[in-house]
Amino acid sequence: MKKHGAFIRFALLAIVLSIVTTVFWGCGSDDDPVDPPAADCAISLISPNAGESFIPGDADHQTVNIRWSEEGDSPTVNIELLKGGNLVGLISSSVVNSGGFYRWVANNMGADNGDDFSIRVTANDDNTCFGTSGEFSLTSIIGCSMSITSSFVDEHEEPLVFQAGEHYELTWDHANTTGSVSIELWKQDQNLGYVTETPIANTGTFDWLIDSLHNGTYSYYVLKVRDSEVSECVAESPMFPMVDSQVCSITISNPGSDEVWIEGTSEDIDMTFSPDVSMVDLRMYVGNIYLGTIMTNVLVEDFPFTWLSVNDYGNTQGSSFYRIRAVNTEDQYCVGISEAFTIISQ
Repeated sequence: MKKHGAFIRFALLAIVLSIVTTVFWGCGSDDDPVDPPAADCAISLISPNAGESFIPGDADHQTVNIRWSEEGDSPTVNIELLKGGNLVGLISSSVVNSGGFYRWVANNMGADNGDDFSIRVTANDDNTCFGTSGEFSLTSIIGCSMSITSSFVDEHEEPLVFQAGEHYELTWDHANTTGSVSIELWKQDQNLGYVTETPIANTGTFDWLIDSLHNGTYSYYVLKVRDSEVSECVAESPMFPMVDSQVCSITISNPGSDEVWIEGTSEDIDMTFSPDVSMVDLRMYVGNIYLGTIMTNVLVEDFPFTWLSVNDYGNTQGSSFYRIRAVNTEDQYCVGISEAFTIISQ
């Protein structure tokens, strides 16, 4: 009986010691040798933003500031370039994950230009912990080049003579361009204007309706094909002669240089035209600064045209440098410019 009681007391003591030990270690302390569970990892991209555009090779438009926020204790991250969600290449490995910033000089890494690039930042110690940016554009011009391939000589190796009103198929080779070009007409070293009113797709070919832009017959014209975003990337034709007898002209006779007009009063604007002009827009300038449009689509038979209320359009640049421009509504390169005149307040 005594042995049985001693056994019961021993069992109860063991149970009590087990409970005390569990409570003591379960409470923990700063000296607790058991490591706490790791914090959840999370990475979120702040920039680049969706819809942004970068131009590798253009010093002013090729730097990408990659920013991210992070939670957890991952010491380093990998930064990768994706296109259409697929890996293109590693931008940088083992970047210190402190501050969430990396400056990258953009590079397509061999991928074609496009608007479906993105950045992925991944924790080095947990490849399930990553963040991806919105899609942005990369248009690489590294090694941008263009050269005109269409001929400017005839079968006898003599310069082609271009005749206004005829068509000429201008062609060129191109590499690493931004995708659109402007075509300019030059008279030796003088830029006469754009053959195309707006940039066109860089297809390597353009059907030019030959026109001197009202500069007439001359022996030393040049065409230039220029990347619309990178002006230094340009192709230049040889010099060539052009015959153009259809030279539009607009000559403004009033106002003249001795005219003083009073704001709010009516004055007549008068001019003469070559036969190919039927209608003009009247625009107001001070020097070369556009102020406003006086009237659009004025028929040539309506001249002299009465400006019912002379207006300086709030100009504060001086009162004696006003000019009126008459622009052929069917040909923006046919322009008449008045002498500088004066407008004063009543």
